[in-house]
Amino acid sequence: MRPPLRLALPIVIAVVAPAAGCAMPAPIVRLEPRSANSAVWVSGRAVLEKERAGVRVAAAFEHQEGNSLGVRLEIENQTEAPIEVSPDDVTFMVCPSPDNQTCTGSWGVVDPEQVLDGLDQHQSRAVAEAANTEAFDTSLVLLSAVGDVAAIGTGHANRSTGVGTAALAADGAADTARAKDDLSSVASQRELWSNVAFRRSTLAPGRGASGLVFLPIALKAQYVWLHVRAGGQIFTFGFTQTVRKVEPFEGDHGRSSQTSSVL
Repeated sequence: MRPPLRLALPIVIAVVAPAAGCAMPAPIVRLEPRSANSAVWVSGRAVLEKERAGVRVAAAFEHQEGNSLGVRLEIENQTEAPIEVSPDDVTFMVCPSPDNQTCTGSWGVVDPEQVLDGLDQHQSRAVAEAANTEAFDTSLVLLSAVGDVAAIGTGHANRSTGVGTAALAADGAADTARAKDDLSSVASQRELWSNVAFRRSTLAPGRGASGLVFLPIALKAQYVWLHVRAGGQIFTFGFTQTVRKVEPFEGDHGRSSQTSSVL
């Protein structure tokens, strides 16, 4: 059987930049159990649970995270031997219509280790760039200040003397603030993928693991099937997908937008 394709979730770093148009609100996407009678509600979540050969698996839609859907996954080992669980063993299929014949082939959920590696690389580059920018900005301010002092000393100062130095200092402060915001965003995302995402674990008898797996959103899908391989068994969970359009604020009406599916 051909291995599933794996989609990497883009690492989104908040950057303020001018845009040609106005961004429109993204639609709200939710997953609900395909069979309402098969779910048990726990703290507002519709939980699907299955047990086979001493392995228990539960899945529940958690929340939308940008361009992906977070599904909480819990696996418990009730066998007498250790088992290994991993996001590599979690795949999904999307179906544009109620007919399962329209389901597209198996996709792997987002790999948290790949995302963490990308965040580490981004952080390393950001730290180096921030240091270089700070050194450059500082040198410009110092050179400009020297010029101001020289102008004052020779009697050539005027009302604009010192304005350029102040502007350069303000630009340097802005660059420093942007660098701190960038690194703060990386730290926040790293916290999510390190401690919240479902990661590879070895489960001793009687132990369990839980965390979020992330599925890139396919807006045209009506149904989503989640497949979990654990302890030599395959567990399948069916969800109905709903997409709700969000209207912009009154001042944004009439502006065009375009939304594309990742699948």
